[in-house]
Amino acid sequence: MPVRPASLLLAVAATVLLCSSAAAQSAPPAAEQPPVTAPEQPTAAPDPAPVPTVELDQTVVNVQTTMPLPRHKSYFKITHRFARDMRRGDIGDFFEDGLGTDQGSIIGLEYRFGLTSNLQLGIHRTILGKTINVFGKWDALRQPDGKPLGLSVGVSLEGQNNLHLDPQPGLSAMFSRMQGTWLALYANPTYVHNAHTPTLQAAHGDHTHGGTEPDADEEIPGEDSTDTVFIGLGLRARIRETVSIVAEVSPRLAGYRPDRAAWNVGIEKLTRGHVLQLNFGNSFDTTPGMVARGGSPHDVYMGFNLSRKF
Repeated sequence: MPVRPASLLLAVAATVLLCSSAAAQSAPPAAEQPPVTAPEQPTAAPDPAPVPTVELDQTVVNVQTTMPLPRHKSYFKITHRFARDMRRGDIGDFFEDGLGTDQGSIIGLEYRFGLTSNLQLGIHRTILGKTINVFGKWDALRQPDGKPLGLSVGVSLEGQNNLHLDPQPGLSAMFSRMQGTWLALYANPTYVHNAHTPTLQAAHGDHTHGGTEPDADEEIPGEDSTDTVFIGLGLRARIRETVSIVAEVSPRLAGYRPDRAAWNVGIEKLTRGHVLQLNFGNSFDTTPGMVARGGSPHDVYMGFNLSRKF
């Protein structure tokens, strides 16, 4: 009996469907795969808050500190001393003179560079006598390294008329002691050679050099000496996170000792890398030789320092 093509096709199709259904029922179910999740990105730790420090600057006002200057970093400072004696006249006269700014000022510029992490060189120039002071400082001990105190050693050479007149070499040591993050104490024993020479001028234009002309009959301690030994004593006390008060005095111990010891007090503010200091003292002194010659017995001058590290 002949097979019809249509019947044959239907039989083949039925066979294929039955085989597919049996295979589907006998095959084990596929294991469920866990969902793929993106790896967690580590979260960056927040920057630690800066540790408060009381050692903000390379100087108190004039007294040197043991603050290091990092390798290949720079430091720049402007010193400004108004020439009007604040004790002259009354408060009305002081305001009429533009808070003392009408009488001119003594301006100094200073730059330091860190050769290494514990050795720095610098230069300071003031218009008072066109004095230039070149200096170096080596940090021998640091209290943060576990030492009981900080110690730096400094050498300097200054002279008037852009170092062409009265060269005055000096040698000093800087000791420091930090009390937590709120108080720093400093002592700078200093020796200055040629602090008193026949050609040193006690005046520059209309500006007295941190003192008054002595009476002819008044005996000046150490008048026959050309050298001076003094010790700069200073402190910096932090009263708020970015505000400190400063004070210093530099009594002469031996040698030429005219007038009174130079002193300064002030308040300063740290802001975005700058230290702005308003100070009051009895002289225009900004170099070791000037400090050796002392300050006025009675005058008080206003000034400021502005410094930055970069």
